[in-house]
Amino acid sequence: MKKTLSVFLAMILAFMCVVPAFAADGEDVTEPPAESTKKYSVSFRAPSPEFKGGYLYAKTIDGEIQYEEDPDGIYVFYDNRYMTMDNIFPEFWHEVGPERYSPVQYEGTIEVNEGETVAFRIVTSPEYNVATAAVFINDQLASFNAKDEYAVYVDRDLNIEVAEYDEQTGKPAILKNHFNVKLTSGDGYKVKTLKGENYNVVYYGGEFYFRVQILKGYTASGIKVTVQRGNNDLGEYLGEEFDAIGNLMGQNEELKSYGIDEDGCRLYKIENITKDCKVIVSGVQDESTAGVMGIIKRILRLILDFLGIKLDILDSFTDYHTVTVDAAQADGVTYEILRSSSDELSPNEFTVTSGEGITIVVTKKDPLQDVNVIWTPGNEMGTYKTNWVLDYNTVTGEVTYSAVYNIDAISEDMQIVIS
Repeated sequence: MKKTLSVFLAMILAFMCVVPAFAADGEDVTEPPAESTKKYSVSFRAPSPEFKGGYLYAKTIDGEIQYEEDPDGIYVFYDNRYMTMDNIFPEFWHEVGPERYSPVQYEGTIEVNEGETVAFRIVTSPEYNVATAAVFINDQLASFNAKDEYAVYVDRDLNIEVAEYDEQTGKPAILKNHFNVKLTSGDGYKVKTLKGENYNVVYYGGEFYFRVQILKGYTASGIKVTVQRGNNDLGEYLGEEFDAIGNLMGQNEELKSYGIDEDGCRLYKIENITKDCKVIVSGVQDESTAGVMGIIKRILRLILDFLGIKLDILDSFTDYHTVTVDAAQADGVTYEILRSSSDELSPNEFTVTSGEGITIVVTKKDPLQDVNVIWTPGNEMGTYKTNWVLDYNTVTGEVTYSAVYNIDAISEDMQIVIS
């Protein structure tokens, strides 16, 4: 019996020597294999000179872009996230701290241990549309994972690049952001593209030119043309009335006419477009009632002055501004000032209420005579574009040439020089 028991115990010991050891809970507790010390090169191709500063490879963790402080960065930390200032309403800018940030980026070639994962996103400058950036890893098109990031398992040398040009067409593959400019017409006016031009979208930072036609029976003496940058959902819902209030309250960016075309339309330009825009026109009035608003403004100004009330918002459209005309050097040239209402101070000086505009009609007899019309502020260099139109007097047989200059929304004292 003892011999049998000894043999049995010996068998158990032998069995235990050849099977893996198990923990009390059943888990394998054998020594893990040694980690690999092999490294691979992961190369991120830098943007070519044509796209320098246009995009970068931003490090991500769990799908979130990592940021670091950078005095030259364009990002701020606000409302528990990183964003650019143009995504924050200006009235909240004072709540933004002075720190600036940039994404932590992968640059050049880095060494990565075998078996690790490199995760990143493409971040473009505001000029380019990140959705058009295609990433290739070892010449294979890469795609996002569930966390909207590129994540690559490193088990070989890797070359990562963004396709900058279409191989078949040679055209850029990373497209610039483009924006729409909404043109709206209303009672007494039409807003249109330049004559002979079709509407096109505007690329980031570009310019847009348009014209405003005043219809017969209406006057533009009180016209105010502005641009609203970015979408305004409330304005889209309330429509034209809300837009006009925005103009009255000075909430929109005011545009000044830079000339007229051959059809007599006012010409305007929107510069540095970085968002969708909407053109808003107000102040176009029926000719029969054009002077009424000016009279009302003047009466309101007198009441405010009498009561000693001073409010900036009221001053912006009830103040008086003095306009002086100097035509001493305009030999052989006559002029006429068209305005809805004003107070004459002298033959060459008058006042207009704030926000009102005037039209100058200049006439000459010699078609080759150079005539310059400048006004300060607004047209100091005399760049206003106009057209000289022949006028034949059927009674006298006299031939003259006339040009029209429009000065919109006068907001301060002004001097006009005709020479």
